[in-house]
Amino acid sequence: MTKPTCPICLGLGWVCENHPHLPWTAEAHGCQCGAGMPCECNRADGIDEPDVSKVIEQSE
Repeated sequence: MTKPTCPICLGLGWVCENHPHLPWTAEAHGCQCGAGMPCECNRADGIDEPDVSKVIEQSE
């Protein structure tokens, strides 16, 4: 569950993939130069990341 008082994502639950210490927002003190990824406060304990190896095709 997203932590509303998270000092990293400012309660958004998402951070910049290239700068994981910045919230994923175009507002001041944020960054959107990379894709968004879940902040540490937006991760569920005990749930593994999904296996996407069968979904994502590698380019040759």
